[in-house]
Amino acid sequence: MNRRLFLKSCTAAAATLAAPASLAAAPAVSRKRGCCFVTGNEHWLDRVQKLNPSWMYSWGLKRPAELANDIDFVPMLWGDYGDKHRAKALAEVAARFRAGEVQDLMGFNEPDQAEQSNLSVERVLELWPELMAAGAPLVSPGCVHPDKEWMRSFMEGVEKRNLRVDAVAVHSYGGPNVEALVKRLTRVHTEFGRPLWITEFAVGDWEAKLPTENRHSPARIASFMKELLPALEELDFVHRYAWFSASPSSAPLGVSALFTDSNELTPLGELYMQTSVS
Repeated sequence: MNRRLFLKSCTAAAATLAAPASLAAAPAVSRKRGCCFVTGNEHWLDRVQKLNPSWMYSWGLKRPAELANDIDFVPMLWGDYGDKHRAKALAEVAARFRAGEVQDLMGFNEPDQAEQSNLSVERVLELWPELMAAGAPLVSPGCVHPDKEWMRSFMEGVEKRNLRVDAVAVHSYGGPNVEALVKRLTRVHTEFGRPLWITEFAVGDWEAKLPTENRHSPARIASFMKELLPALEELDFVHRYAWFSASPSSAPLGVSALFTDSNELTPLGELYMQTSVS
């Protein structure tokens, strides 16, 4: 079977209602900007509403009933789950895709990490035709290192087996260097020849043992975000992105949090929420 690409345009035509001339038009919400929250957290819905994203995911397959209809929920098959559970879950995704309720399917979270889905390249290649059978456009496994051995071996296997991968997921938790990140994204896109979904990204200091030891200041991260988000909006090969908001008490990632402990937007969260299409 020939690999079919389900590439979708980043823009879509939409009918609009005429507004009174006296009212300034509100900026259009970015179709790329999304968010990711575990829906078991009691504050997840409030946080989604405050960020006003175009899409979201939860590392799971089931769309939350409370989620607004105009937010695209993207299901993810996080791990192997076992044959019976996996078959049932993917059959439900296929039915929702045929009904127009699902637009894309994401596959496997950080299989290159023992603490996450922890799957071999061979096992994911064995399972991938099951994801293909759901019919939806497929986003690759989201690796900690999208430009290293696991991902390269997987994509080589995809080509050899004539499998279908329609976009490549990228995770990034480096320093606040826009030029370096854009170069890395460009390399990944060029190497694999697919559009990118940045499904997790933030600024991290992985040597910090306490939040107060983090070498990245909130002001520096805000400057990074102000420069980076417009760049991502301009990059045609970046189709979607979702900032990962860790707890403010996280030593490596707390300074990148979008929300305070009291569930209010941080200044960084305000910046992210306001990203719009110019």
